[in-house]
Amino acid sequence: MTSDPAQLLRQAESLHNQGRLDEAEALYQRIVAPPPLAAKALTNRGVIAQQRGQTDDALALHRHALDLAPDLAEAWCNRGDLFSDLGRLDEAEADFARAASLSPGLAPAWFNLGNTRMRLGQAAEAEPCYRRAADMLPHLPVVHAQLARCLDALGRAPEAADAMEAAARLAPGDWRMLTDLGALQQQAGRMRAAQDSLRTAISLRPSHSAAHYNLGNAFYGEGRAAEAAACYHAAWTMDPRLTMAASNHLNCLHYLPDLSGKDIGLAHRRIMERRRTPVPARYANVPEPERVLRVGYVSADFRRHPLGLLMRPVLKGHDRTKVFAVCYATRPGDDDIARQLRHNADLWREAESLDDEALARLIGEDGIDILVDLDGHTAGNRLGLFAAKPAPVQVGWLGYPFTTGLAAMDYALMDRATVPPEAEGWFREKVAFLPGSRLCYQGPETPEPAPPPVLARGHVTFGSFNNIAKLNDRVIESWSRILARTPGSRLLLKWPHLAHAEVAGRLRDAFAACGIAPERLEMRGNSPPAQLLAEYADVDIGLDPFPYCGAFTSCEALWMGVPVVTQPGPRPFSRQTLALLAAMGMEGELARPNLEGYEDLAVALAADPARLSDLRRRLRPAMRQGPGDEAAHVAAVEDFFRTAWKGWCAKIKGEA
Repeated sequence: MTSDPAQLLRQAESLHNQGRLDEAEALYQRIVAPPPLAAKALTNRGVIAQQRGQTDDALALHRHALDLAPDLAEAWCNRGDLFSDLGRLDEAEADFARAASLSPGLAPAWFNLGNTRMRLGQAAEAEPCYRRAADMLPHLPVVHAQLARCLDALGRAPEAADAMEAAARLAPGDWRMLTDLGALQQQAGRMRAAQDSLRTAISLRPSHSAAHYNLGNAFYGEGRAAEAAACYHAAWTMDPRLTMAASNHLNCLHYLPDLSGKDIGLAHRRIMERRRTPVPARYANVPEPERVLRVGYVSADFRRHPLGLLMRPVLKGHDRTKVFAVCYATRPGDDDIARQLRHNADLWREAESLDDEALARLIGEDGIDILVDLDGHTAGNRLGLFAAKPAPVQVGWLGYPFTTGLAAMDYALMDRATVPPEAEGWFREKVAFLPGSRLCYQGPETPEPAPPPVLARGHVTFGSFNNIAKLNDRVIESWSRILARTPGSRLLLKWPHLAHAEVAGRLRDAFAACGIAPERLEMRGNSPPAQLLAEYADVDIGLDPFPYCGAFTSCEALWMGVPVVTQPGPRPFSRQTLALLAAMGMEGELARPNLEGYEDLAVALAADPARLSDLRRRLRPAMRQGPGDEAAHVAAVEDFFRTAWKGWCAKIKGEA
């Protein structure tokens, strides 16, 4: 047997790579000189110890190797791997950076340095590391894939999709990579490519739930709610742990025109019945009906988001002799609205890192009497928390005007215009009604609304800034008829995904099939909030989609003086604009109960510039006095909380 240290090292490393650890270690132990080779043997023994779970031994061996050869880049890299596995990320980063500086051609050092910086939340610093690794290892799919994830974290979707496409070309049969590729292509607006990638992933692995989920996102992003709903349902059926797939499926049902409210309500009950969990038999809360109530608000959207903006007057306006308000922010946010909300809450809890069980414990420790879900089945919801009922009284409010389907939810807080008597039976919760609007909108103090643009342009511009998933075939057909009956008119559509040519092209084709020339359509993508509001100066008449109409979008349009023509149906999601108009005392002017009346009203308004000018002047004052009345709104909410609490206290005292 050879005694040459270099040959022994080569043999040992060959055995190590084959997984023959005992034989490799025996050869490594024979290498005691010269120091560079002995150090290499020691650090490789450290890797074996790490593979065996012998952490202390591994650290000692790497330390010994570095004492012998402080400039051995492989030893720094190997110890960095160990620190990374132990979660000691700062030490791992330092070791990988030292390895890369000692040996700039050591690709694993750059790759692992990128990985560690990603785990530390330093995506910008990780990017050059991945690019160095990709230059040295262009044949490895995983390097391009990690670069893609880094670019995605930096918000550079097109570049991320390009990098993941490079990875997928190197691993064409990797269904996991194709699933990730489809998600990134969807974010980059490459909807058809995304759908192709995801269909290929599903063909390779039909049971891969994430591929079905991402395909649902791709369809939804293109405005195809029915196909999205089917994909989400498939994903959740395959993996019930994908609770967001179930919520997305239920949310998509509101976009579909042929379902009844009863059918949608039953779907919520069926799916959420599988989320039923044991609830506490007793609570430590003191059943004193007149004391200050500890009210907890749970949301992923305490930031510049419709929900955050609607909660601003509530938190600011609470009477502290009646309510102690606690906010549980389940997603981070640090913009101007988040800071205002945090300032106006009596207690603020950052809860993103807490699972449902831990958050339930915290809510119990905080002594919450009434727990309010503000998200329903929207993104980031924590309905699993509410299924366990950590508070005596639970309420669904604001973000989702329909039943959650949860047996553990006591109330849904609505208004009568949104939920007519025949719709109450679709709710699993008891429906409670605020006397005015279920929401309070207070618009920014922008300049007063500009005159209708028709006065300067000579043609009417209809508009909708709603989610394009709401624009089903019947909506497109109806709006096309309105345009056809209004010579020279234009339609302005605005939604973030309309910045993508594929998405905008699909909508243009749909209108063209109804006889509307492309030049009569204008499509705009995203813009900052102030600019978005200013763009309402380009719209004469807002067209409300159906059966999923606007809510916050309608608030903004009305605030900016744009009359919104709406056709409410029986389903609550179709009645949100009606509810705003009812609170303003203007439902008779802008709401019609059927399609013919809806279209006739839009056409009549277009032919009456004087009436448009009058509405432009009256809408903002009506918003201030109706849905914008903070004092009346908050008082009504607090009255409801007190009534609900008294009901619980009476129940507890009756059982005592």
